[in-house]
Amino acid sequence: MTLKHLNIFSEVCQAGSITKAAEKLNMAQPAVSNAIRELEVYYDVKLFDRMNRRIYITEAGQTLLKYADSILLQFEESKTILRDNGAFTEIRIGSNVAFGTDYLPRIASDFKALYPGIPLRLSIFGSARIREALLRNQLDFAIVDNAAEMDELHRLPLTSDEMTALCSPDFSYLPRLVQKRASAAETNPADSPDTDGRTALLSITDLNGIPLLLREPGSGSRDLLDRLFHHEKLSPVIAAESSSTQALIELAIRGHGVVFLSSPSARPYVEAGTLTALPVDSAGLTRNYSLIYHRHKYMTASMKCFLSYLQKRFQSLPI
Repeated sequence: MTLKHLNIFSEVCQAGSITKAAEKLNMAQPAVSNAIRELEVYYDVKLFDRMNRRIYITEAGQTLLKYADSILLQFEESKTILRDNGAFTEIRIGSNVAFGTDYLPRIASDFKALYPGIPLRLSIFGSARIREALLRNQLDFAIVDNAAEMDELHRLPLTSDEMTALCSPDFSYLPRLVQKRASAAETNPADSPDTDGRTALLSITDLNGIPLLLREPGSGSRDLLDRLFHHEKLSPVIAAESSSTQALIELAIRGHGVVFLSSPSARPYVEAGTLTALPVDSAGLTRNYSLIYHRHKYMTASMKCFLSYLQKRFQSLPI
């Protein structure tokens, strides 16, 4: 059994298809199928169930995948260690869209000014895709929000911010929202609104039945909102969902619904008057960003520089 067999197996698992894996590996499909059969014979297990021209990984396959990824990771790191020799090597950094929009560009620019000889490769995608890429050693570091504790990962807190609910000033549901809060204020004078009625706090339940513009399932903001809706036993009205935050913003500007943005992203639209910030209670809308990386990751000289830089920039990071 060779590393090539394990690499083929890992690619098939990632692609979910022998044909797609063969294309990515630039191999003939029969050669990929044969490698999988050889693995099954070697381990005397069935790694995939084949039904209706599709493959589904078995429990034995899931177990082997954990070992395969670990072995491939250590092999790649051994090459890095031997080639490092004090030289600065590329750092592969992944980030979810919110952090990648609000913070990562400045972080990357400031880091490059301090260490011009260290190349950075940045990837900005949804949180689920970034975590998967990290676990498959396609990234050295990942920055995501509300990261769950995982045995195989280090998690270091960076910063946090609150999400803001926004809509067009001409949004047809805005008068309804203002009226909801005004009615609630009558029963609780201590929570009365300001003169225009828009600065009083709304609860997440006040958005029930209001068209929402949400990121795709698996993104950090969507996961946070889904947890809130589930906790309140709400079934939100989703007018649109997209992996493009900008597309959702454009829909909100044109009055199609309420969009949720991080506070830094929301500020320019509020200041320009193109979007109105809804005074939704921020409880539960906080996003906690963390840097995560594999516990068994070999720290190159470049990676140590980046960690040191983040430790100085974000004082919450442990030394």
